[in-house]
Amino acid sequence: MSLLSVEDLVVRHGLLQAVRGVSFDVERGETLALVGANGAGKTTLLRAIAGAHPQASGRVRFD
Repeated sequence: MSLLSVEDLVVRHGLLQAVRGVSFDVERGETLALVGANGAGKTTLLRAIAGAHPQASGRVRFD
């Protein structure tokens, strides 16, 4: 079972779709890196996973 599972996550800033259909699993002991250009949605993705930004659709499961 995954420690963190993100399935088809979509996050918006108004009409702007900042994160589009992101899916990944992180198992215990694994490390994940998010790499991308400025404005690519890295911070928005992390804020949505943490619950600090509402998600438009998708699912985040922790533990």
